[in-house]
Amino acid sequence: MNISQLLAVDLVLAVLAAGAWIAAAWMAISSTADKRPAKPRVVELALLLLGLGVVATAARYALLPALAAGSWWFASERTTISLPLTAIPAAWAAMAGVPYLLRRRNTGPPRSRELPGRIGRTQEWAVLAIVSAAASAIASLALAFVLGPFPAPWTLAVLLFLVAGTVMIARLALFPPFQRSPAPPAPPAPADGSVSPGGGRMVRRRMVGRRTTAAAAVAGLMACTALGSGVFAWLGSRSADGAVITAAVGHHRGVPTAPVVAPIPVTSLLGDLPDNAVVRHYELTARTEHITLPSGESTDAWTFGSLPGPGIEAQLGEVMEVVLRNQDVSAGVTLHWHGYDVPNAMDGVAGATQDAVMPGQSMTYRFLAAQAGTYWYHTHQDSAEGVRKGLYGTFVVHNPTLPRADTDIVVAGHDLGGLGLLGSSDRSSIHEAAPGSSVRVRLINTDSLPQRYLVDGTAFKVAAVDGTEVNQPQEVTGKLLRLGAGGRMDVTFTMPESEVTLRSDSAASAVVVVAPSGSGPASSAGEGAHTAGKADDLSENAADVPEKAQPGVFARTPVLDLLHYGEPVAGTPAPAENVREEVLVLDRQFRFVDGVPRYAFTVNGAAYPLVPSIEVAEGDTIKMTIVNRTAEPHPMHPHGHHVQVLSRNGVAPSGSPLILDTVDVLPGDVWELLLHADNPGIWMDHCHNLDHAAEGMMMMLKYEGVSSDFVHGGHAHNRPE
Repeated sequence: MNISQLLAVDLVLAVLAAGAWIAAAWMAISSTADKRPAKPRVVELALLLLGLGVVATAARYALLPALAAGSWWFASERTTISLPLTAIPAAWAAMAGVPYLLRRRNTGPPRSRELPGRIGRTQEWAVLAIVSAAASAIASLALAFVLGPFPAPWTLAVLLFLVAGTVMIARLALFPPFQRSPAPPAPPAPADGSVSPGGGRMVRRRMVGRRTTAAAAVAGLMACTALGSGVFAWLGSRSADGAVITAAVGHHRGVPTAPVVAPIPVTSLLGDLPDNAVVRHYELTARTEHITLPSGESTDAWTFGSLPGPGIEAQLGEVMEVVLRNQDVSAGVTLHWHGYDVPNAMDGVAGATQDAVMPGQSMTYRFLAAQAGTYWYHTHQDSAEGVRKGLYGTFVVHNPTLPRADTDIVVAGHDLGGLGLLGSSDRSSIHEAAPGSSVRVRLINTDSLPQRYLVDGTAFKVAAVDGTEVNQPQEVTGKLLRLGAGGRMDVTFTMPESEVTLRSDSAASAVVVVAPSGSGPASSAGEGAHTAGKADDLSENAADVPEKAQPGVFARTPVLDLLHYGEPVAGTPAPAENVREEVLVLDRQFRFVDGVPRYAFTVNGAAYPLVPSIEVAEGDTIKMTIVNRTAEPHPMHPHGHHVQVLSRNGVAPSGSPLILDTVDVLPGDVWELLLHADNPGIWMDHCHNLDHAAEGMMMMLKYEGVSSDFVHGGHAHNRPE
């Protein structure tokens, strides 16, 4: 089994153990009030449930060595908290409960005259032991589903109090003192021969009444504690609404420094623009519209004027100037440049670097095109809905000193409400390329789920990943390309004499066809960039292309592993010795998100805005360990930075250095990354499954001395995810 499967088995065992202990406790409690001889089948069922609870509890902890072998963070709180919390009550329940239930089956209930002695004490200890095992099993589930991997001390105190309170209530309610000690002697009869009123019965009733009152008081205190904890968590989830982001003040080195007297606002982090640079000017207008796709399917969408938005291109050294206008998208919009390390003021995150651009408003983004490669842009205001509905586009920067491919095609894969697109089409899109000419296909996953691509008809090379060129890429055949959400790959090949097709498992009816032309090298081709006449000719040439991929091809074809692709770069410096380490444990717990209870996606047991920020100073180097304890992939995306992959599941890259801006962390994976803090600002770091980010998997990377006056929520209604 892999780590993800082991984690799933652990949760199943935890639920099974809790169910078995609860049922065993119920039967044990019922037996205290049943004075009839026990039916053998009933007692045997209770013994079976108790045994099942013991076995399930023990099996959970037999998994711990395998989990810890993957990473300590898969077994951390299971070992330090859950193990003693459940193992001790389970052992007590086994030692006290089994003898009692066996005696109960063989001899029936204790006779009343035996209650004050050994048998009455045995019954009490057996029942309380099973109750404590049930309460602890429930607490262990709460640890997994509520407290998480880094529980605060006060939450542990609350958990232990609830377990102890449950046992105390059971003792007070089930075992009043007159069942554990001899009855008080009867008072002497009155001299006149009359009967003394009340007698021992009145004493016992008063004692039972007091015990019932005490049990009710404990139950009330437990309820108030649980309710108070919930209110505290709810208030915390609302703490970011209307609050500004304060500057980091230097605690990241472990030694507090003096507060920053005059923090730098993010709006002043504009970068340096050369005076004589060429300016690439674009204008984008966000709007709502009803679109019809080539298949005839139609849907409501939010777009930047087309789907995807207008392709933006530039060359290194040019200045980008993009004017964003919002025509009628009521949720508001921004422009975020995914994977591009822009100055912080241009990052386009509502509530962190700007206010959302509401209908009738506009904003201009200006920055230097300082990185060549394939990128994309999208809204970062209510992005989970906005990107899904179509507020995205492609962004390519060329290096003028390097030769360009004869045919350059940009393909953005997207799911538009169940309609799978490759580029702008949910059917076939055809491009021409002369046989023997060079072709570059830039793949961009603009969706929130991973995509797999199949290139058929020729061998190819992966020339770049996330905008960074691969060193000495080898030719690939018979492999799929897996793109996590937000990721990019550039595929290059020499055009053969026959068609080359590109398909994706996320767009079953769409296909990109690169068809041979009879002329010389084709000009650069973007999305659908050919004339109508050429399209007709190419359609005839590509008429034999199947409409869909072969059944099962995506299931049986292996995926290219980029960790071992390309060649190492000689002289690559080793990581510095003074790096600081940060651990991000990705998990799921029940949390309040913006005041709404959810089964949230968490980072270190917290949901945004309660996830502690990573605080850095410019020049710091951070080793980040990302651990995925969920059953879903999480493409983690730090804004404004790229990271170098040090290892995945303990295996270091053996091929080209892997530099990423979106790291697709699969279930059970552990990635070690190196981040250089060289771009001051306040940056988002979040899962690019944008629904996961909206449900809590989001945090901040904050530089010392930088602050933001923009607020989450507030009058501007900023909602970055």
